[in-house]
Amino acid sequence: MMMKIMTDSQVTPIPLGAMGKVFLVQGDAGAILVDAGMPGQAEQILEALATHGVKPETLRLILITHGHVDHIGSARELRARTGAPVAVHASDAAALRGEEDLTENAVPTSRLFGLLMRLGARLASPGPDSALEPDIVFDAAWRLDEYGVAGEVIPTPGHSPGSVSLLLDNGEAIVGDLAMGSLLFPQRATPPPIAWDLERNWESLRVVLERDPKLVYITHGRAFAPEVLRRLLIKYA
Repeated sequence: MMMKIMTDSQVTPIPLGAMGKVFLVQGDAGAILVDAGMPGQAEQILEALATHGVKPETLRLILITHGHVDHIGSARELRARTGAPVAVHASDAAALRGEEDLTENAVPTSRLFGLLMRLGARLASPGPDSALEPDIVFDAAWRLDEYGVAGEVIPTPGHSPGSVSLLLDNGEAIVGDLAMGSLLFPQRATPPPIAWDLERNWESLRVVLERDPKLVYITHGRAFAPEVLRRLLIKYA
C-alpha cells in the first residue's frame, strides 16, 4: 500500500488591525501558526483559531518569520496557552530572548514609514515579561511535514538577518515583510519600510519567485500574484 503524500494546505490570514496579520496554516495532519502578532494579541489570535476549528492544544507549531515586535509580541503567551513550540531562525533568536531590538540596525527605505515603524516598535516593545527562549532555533531550510503541514521553511534574509519564508507544496508562500502593500494603491507592492540589508532582501525575494509560487502572502497588505512582485523587483532592484 502506497503512503499518501501530503500536498494540501489551507492558508487563512488572521487580521490584527492596522499592524498586520498572522497566518493559520492547516495541513492534512495538523495546523501551525505563522507569526505571533503584537504584545497583548494572544486572545484575539486564539479566538480566530477557534472560529476555524483549531483548539489551542491542537496547534503544533508557532513559526516566526522574523524578530520584529509585530511578529513576536504574543509568542510567549501563545506558547503558554497552546503548548506549541516556537521556532525562529538563529539570526533573529536574540529578539525573542529580549536581548536585541532588530529595528535599531535597520535602515529606513522610506523616511516616513521607517520612522513610524521604529516609533511603533518602541511603544510596543515586548519587554522582559514577553521574552522567551525559543524551542526550535534553525539556520537552514527545513520541512514541516512532522508538524502536519507540507511545506519548506527557507532563510530569506534582508528585512532582518534571520527572516524566513514558508513555501507550501500547494504553491502558496508566506514571506513576512519581504514586501508590503501600498496604502494608497493596495494592488501594488512596495519595499518594506525598513531593511537590515535591502539588497539581500531583493535577493531573497528572487529566491522565492524562482520557486514559481502561485500566490504570495505578506503581513502588511493583500496577497499578491507573483507577477506583482516581479514588477517590484524590476522597479527597485
